[in-house]
Amino acid sequence: MSVKSSKEIEINNLRDLGGKRTSENKSLKKGLFLRCAAPTEWNDNVRNQILALKKPLIIDFRGVQEEKNNPSRIPKEYLKRRVHLPIEPKVTELLRGLNEIDKSETIKIDKIFQKAYRKYTSENIETFEEFFKILFENPESTIMFHCTAGKDRTGFASALILSLFGVEKETIIDDYLLSNKSYKPTQKVKSEVQKIGIKQLLRVNESWLNAGMEEFSQRVGNIRNFCINILNGENRLKEYLDHCQVSGE
Repeated sequence: MSVKSSKEIEINNLRDLGGKRTSENKSLKKGLFLRCAAPTEWNDNVRNQILALKKPLIIDFRGVQEEKNNPSRIPKEYLKRRVHLPIEPKVTELLRGLNEIDKSETIKIDKIFQKAYRKYTSENIETFEEFFKILFENPESTIMFHCTAGKDRTGFASALILSLFGVEKETIIDDYLLSNKSYKPTQKVKSEVQKIGIKQLLRVNESWLNAGMEEFSQRVGNIRNFCINILNGENRLKEYLDHCQVSGE
C-alpha cells in the first residue's frame, strides 16, 4: 500500500462555491463559502491552507461520536473559530439489517439514502437555522464547512446556500456530483465500506439531493423566506445577498 508523502496531503474534497452565476446575473464572491471533508489528515500544507483563509469560521456537521473518534486537525490559533453543529449520521443506522440481497439492489439503497437526506430537514432544521445565523452574523469571514466526507450533509448545506442566491438547479447538482470525483477516501474508509458491502457510501446521487430538497420545500418552504424569518426582515437579507455577490465575473 502506498503512503502519501506530506507534500501530497491536502484538505479532502475541498472546493469554493464562489464564481457561480446567481439569479441577479452576478457571481457569488470567491473565498466566502468553502466546502470540504473533515480536515483530519495533517501536515504543513493543510495547516497553511487553513491559515490562509480570511477570518475563517470552521463549521463541523459531524455527529458527536464521529468528531470524538477522529478530531479535526485545526491550528490552535483557530480553535475558538470552530463551531460544532452536529447532525448525526443516519445512513448507517438505516442500513442496519439489510441482507446481502438487499445490499445488491440499487433501488432499495437509493431509497435509504433519500430517507436519510429527508431527515436533514425533518430532524435537523434547527441546526440549519443556526448554520445560516452564523453565515449572516459573519459576512466578512470565510465559512469553511464540512462533515466527514464532505459530500452528504455538506452537499445538502451547499445546495441550500446556492439556492438562496438563485443559482440554477443544474449548477447546484453539478457541484454536488463533483464529490464523486473529488472525494478521496482513505484506505481505512475503503476497508470499512468493503466490510459493509455498500459501495454507494463512497458516492453521491442526484436523487438523494432531490429528495432532501423536496423535503425542505414541503416542510419549510422557500429558502429565501426561511432566511428572511431568521433575519427578521427582507431588507437585511437583501443587504447580505448583495454583499456576497460581485458583477462582471
